[in-house]
Amino acid sequence: MRNLKLFLLLVLAGIFIPLNSAQSGVNQHAAQSLEVAVEFQDPNTDPPSEDRQGSSGRTNCPAVSKPLTALIPKYNIGLTLSGYPTFMIYVPYSSTPERNVEFVLFDEDDNEIFKQRMPLTGTPGIVKFKLPQSAPMLEVGKQYRWQFFYQCNPRLRAEDDGVEGAIARINPNETLIRQLEKATTSLEQIQVYAQNGLWYETVTLLATLRQEKPQNQQLLQEWKELLRSVELESLADEPLSSCCQP
Repeated sequence: MRNLKLFLLLVLAGIFIPLNSAQSGVNQHAAQSLEVAVEFQDPNTDPPSEDRQGSSGRTNCPAVSKPLTALIPKYNIGLTLSGYPTFMIYVPYSSTPERNVEFVLFDEDDNEIFKQRMPLTGTPGIVKFKLPQSAPMLEVGKQYRWQFFYQCNPRLRAEDDGVEGAIARINPNETLIRQLEKATTSLEQIQVYAQNGLWYETVTLLATLRQEKPQNQQLLQEWKELLRSVELESLADEPLSSCCQP
């Protein structure tokens, strides 16, 4: 965690140099042919986290072949530019019978600052939760912790299956702003996000494109490469669900 805080200080000081700066002169055709997620760079060097996968084997949740999984880098922390980012989670459990899920956000002092419970729909699959305007906006330079719970037994919360992630918001430096201005397609924009370690923008935008064009083979390959780059390739063929919003 100390390494992460040092990295955030460097970002805020404008010292961080985007990893794709040497490629800013690539022409549009070449940029479109590059694989986006292969270039994803995780800026954190803390030990890998075990919290991005659930623990259904230690609860009375239904048996599943893949665990509840947060779509985050293997080091758990992810960077964003947004005050209201979108979080993505693979839910292996069926939404029938009806079950609730819960999203909880904590500040860097571990104070609970937001909680939202909502019905689960459209699973098994990868669900998205966009932090609503009713929640506190993420502040630049601060770390937050978030949790997502599936209620296996509505009468016994100790049986919940859950995952956890971390997020930090940063301001874009001038180099990143210029690179985004030069990006003429959504895939080029994703490439800029990925190579600058902005996980939440990368995964959210690419997932949105996949939902809009589910038959597009290039987008499918980019999606597979993105998940492979964070060692989540086993989830690449899972459907994308419209859940979850209150």
